[in-house]
Amino acid sequence: MILNDLASKQKTNLPVIIIGAGVAGLCASYYLTKKNISHIILERGEVANTWINERWDNFSLVNPNWAIKIPEFGFGTKFFPSKNPDGFLNKSQTIEYLKSFGGFVGSKIYTNENVDAVTKEKESYKIVTSKRVIRSDIVIVASGAFGNSYIPKINSDLSNNIFQIHSAEYKNHKQLSEGGVLVVGSGQSGAQIAEDLIESGKEVWLAVSKCGRRLRKYKGKDSSWWNYKMGLFDKTVDEVPFNDRWKCSPHTSGGRGGHDINLMDLYEKGLNLCGSVYSCSDNKVIFNDDLYENLKFSDDFAINWSKRVDDFIIRENMVTPPSSVIRDKRINKGNINSVPEMTLSPSISSVIWATGFRYNFDWIKLELTDKNGHPIQRRGVTRHNGLYFMGLQWMHTSKSAQFIGVGEDAEFIVNDIRSKYIID
Repeated sequence: MILNDLASKQKTNLPVIIIGAGVAGLCASYYLTKKNISHIILERGEVANTWINERWDNFSLVNPNWAIKIPEFGFGTKFFPSKNPDGFLNKSQTIEYLKSFGGFVGSKIYTNENVDAVTKEKESYKIVTSKRVIRSDIVIVASGAFGNSYIPKINSDLSNNIFQIHSAEYKNHKQLSEGGVLVVGSGQSGAQIAEDLIESGKEVWLAVSKCGRRLRKYKGKDSSWWNYKMGLFDKTVDEVPFNDRWKCSPHTSGGRGGHDINLMDLYEKGLNLCGSVYSCSDNKVIFNDDLYENLKFSDDFAINWSKRVDDFIIRENMVTPPSSVIRDKRINKGNINSVPEMTLSPSISSVIWATGFRYNFDWIKLELTDKNGHPIQRRGVTRHNGLYFMGLQWMHTSKSAQFIGVGEDAEFIVNDIRSKYIID
């Protein structure tokens, strides 16, 4: 039940508050409903708000349909919008899917109600929203896996004549100024956006960062299938060092039924490749001399991953179609020319910063985060009684922020709530 009528500034007492109506908040709501625990969801925009406002038009999920394991609503159920296990939901399908799941869960969802602050008074929480004040013993923060868009401060050194946006704001080429575009960052978003722009006919430069290339398929199976079988989705925070958890996301695509993104292939289609950005000055961008190293890293990532699969096949005595990944001979130091700097205007009029996100929980007025700004928690459970998180990247495992794993964490958190608190 979606409620977007203007609530008064009255004080309301409720057992459980969920902040966020994305997949994490909806999964938490599903399990609370199963346990007959009264609750509401507060959403700053609308259900699936991030998917609506922070994904480009041609976006598709990078994990196949079979990997969507939402309780009672995942692939194989009557509610799922596709019968193809190896297909990929696009943006509009994902939005409608999440809205349908919200209706299926049946919780009270208050849309267009932003949470401005959360404080703790004695044993209860005070939630100040844009419309009212709520008190609750339990708060589940499911406000997004990635946090706020991050753009390095050097962007302010560029001329005001250059149109600049973060990748989360990009929708399609029509919103950009006439002329070429520089995409900064070659992770999953940056590489896919560069491809989208090339296909739209734009002149595109890509500042290549140190990111892996993820094969779409290998030896007859999707890379997600191999990662799932090898247990990579189940790796926990205790098994993977911090720096390895937060490396650049390897690029691949679920678009057009799923395909590889190889920067050298895009180069041959007209994509201009540069090193990572070092600094900016008025109308100029200075690049690091690391293009060759970053392209080689991308290629090595794919090769090393395929070797892990090969070792797994041998250990499990599997029979698979023959296939191999060989070093890309196009990545040759003598052939890779990295320009040291570039003058933008008039030929390049837009910059898209695909430079990731940063958590910001300043609106929760508690000692909450570590030196990296990440919430201090264990599988969503914090040191503050009654305060939980849901859907964070690497909250518990590598799949905690993904459709394949968010339901498991939601069930764990609701069971924790049920075991610790008496809720009428």
